[in-house]
This record gives sequence, C-alpha cells and structure tokens, in this order.
Amino acid sequence: MPRHSPIAIANEFLRRRGSPTYPSLMYIQELVAIANGWNLAINGEPLVSEAPQAWPNGSVFRQIWDHANDGGFKGPNSEIVDPITGQIVTSNVTGSEQDIIDHVWKKYGNYTTQQLSHLTQQLNSPWAFAYFEKGRNSEIDTERTRQYYIKLALAGRSDIEREQAQQTAGRINAA
Repeated sequence: MPRHSPIAIANEFLRRRGSPTYPSLMYIQELVAIANGWNLAINGEPLVSEAPQAWPNGSVFRQIWDHANDGGFKGPNSEIVDPITGQIVTSNVTGSEQDIIDHVWKKYGNYTTQQLSHLTQQLNSPWAFAYFEKGRNSEIDTERTRQYYIKLALAGRSDIEREQAQQTAGRINAA
C-alpha cells in the first residue's frame, strides 16, 4: 500500500467534517495520528509518509503544521492547500485505507480537540514514551504505535466478546 502525505489524510477528515470554518489544527493532527495508528494495526503499514512528533499538546505531523501555517485552510471545507500551487492536497487511498479513515471519523469525529489529545497522550501511549523518554518534539516510534493499536484492538474485541457472553448468559437465565 502506498503511504500518503499527512496533509492529504488531514484533508480526508476535513472533507468529512464538511465545514467552511477553520478547525483546530491539533484536532486534525490527532485524527491523522489515530488513523495512522489503526492502519498500522489493521493493515500492517503506516498510512502516512512521516511519523508524528511528540509535541507538548499531542501528536504533530510537521508537514501538516508547516502547510497549514504557510498555505492555510482555503478549500471549500477548510482543506489545506499547497502554498505554491494553491491546490487542495489529495491522494488516492485504497479501499481498506478508506475504511480506516471512515472508522476513525465515525468513532472520533465528534470528539473535542482536548478529548482527542487526551486519548493519544495516555500514560503508556507511543506519544508518552516519545515525549518523556526521548524528549519533547521527538519522533513517535512506528513499531511502538503499531503494537499500541493492536493492544487497543484486542482489548476492544475482548470487551465485545465479554458483552456477547453476558447477553447469552442473560438469555439462558431468562429461559
């Protein structure tokens, strides 16, 4: 699978957001970081072409930061444009990548910036390891991110299986 520009993936979320108002840059950064993590866990590869950095308020992709500051949010849905060409940055994502982006949007799209930052800055998160062990603004390790999201997926599966078992037990007891 191809790796995409973080800006192109940010624009995927901005299009789904469908608003001409400027979003919080950290909000978009965190959605891209979460999508990258889930893609690592599910598809085994990064979704984006650069690893995020552990900044004080969360995960930051330098490309998104630079382009948003240089070119701004100028598309119809406040997409990030290339400061040189003035064109909205896009990429051809595969079906499985689109599924990841859709899943992240449905699950996390209504979260606030603070909620998203809190999610990615958990004590044992890849961000926390990079920030506290390697230092402020250090690169967040890709393999650590993959393992973290695999654990989240397995924990979610266990929760679902536990809930299904409880429902089954409830039906048996009711009969």
